[in-house]
Amino acid sequence: MGEESVKTQASETLEQAERLPLIARDEPAKEGRSLVFFGAGRAALAVFGRLKQTDALRINKFYATTRSAERALHLQGLGIEPIICSDANELNSSTSLRVRLQAACRQSYILVSFPPDGNADKIYRDVLREVPLSGLIYISSTGVYGKQQGIIDEHTEVDKTEESARSRLDAEEIWRSLDALILRAPGLYDFEYGLHLRLLSGQYRLPGDGKNYVSRIHLKDLGKIIEAGFLRGRAGSTYVVGDLKPETHLNLVSFLCEKLGLPMPDSVPLSAVHQTLRGNRQVNGRKVLEDLKVSLDFPTYVEGYRDCLNRYTRSSN
Repeated sequence: MGEESVKTQASETLEQAERLPLIARDEPAKEGRSLVFFGAGRAALAVFGRLKQTDALRINKFYATTRSAERALHLQGLGIEPIICSDANELNSSTSLRVRLQAACRQSYILVSFPPDGNADKIYRDVLREVPLSGLIYISSTGVYGKQQGIIDEHTEVDKTEESARSRLDAEEIWRSLDALILRAPGLYDFEYGLHLRLLSGQYRLPGDGKNYVSRIHLKDLGKIIEAGFLRGRAGSTYVVGDLKPETHLNLVSFLCEKLGLPMPDSVPLSAVHQTLRGNRQVNGRKVLEDLKVSLDFPTYVEGYRDCLNRYTRSSN
């Protein structure tokens, strides 16, 4: 084999290696790595909580971007070093901020979970283009399927006719250019956030006749999937995420009202509720569980909300 052929083969082998699982080609360093949250919302804090318990990624330091000084103090109290960026454009005007963020991201795991605004994704992506990463995951939404109904899986066509879906799809493409693993998540819930609290507050109204299906994932299970994504996920892959039992609004609300001892809420026309409550989708999230070798702690809303309600009862006593 000639020298040029050897070089070509080596180049092709390196290119293939770059597209192997996010971490498989380079196991977590013994001394640990950092994890940087681009956006420190519920998904990010769920991952933080899990990794503080499991240490599966051997994280030695957590960082998070935030726009708020008040939020920065909260993150510091949790053990996350905040990087305050009041506006993404500041990364283009402040060399020191850009350098600091790039230093935090070098050879680190990155979780992007902030909602798209048509600007920030591009700016943060360009910051990351200049540094080597250990793994990159973008949390998207099953909202990209828009008016699609019925079973939703990785083969389902997205709905580019809805503006909210387009903005998410545009953000996906931006992060896919860095070979991010894309996770399209449905409604999130846990003890501190979800339908049970809206029912208890009396603010919830049943969308239409309640017969449309809705899917969800417990935040602890989303954290578990994200952790597995960094460990075993394939760069550039896209998955839908959800528990194993999509359910109609009516049946889910009936279940919770019975457990909480509440009357059924009034119904309102679908046009009167937020667009996220108008869908009729049954997410099939089995493929991500199989590929990443994940077993859900809360495979259906029954186990998930039972845990939430048990914790609520204990906290109320």
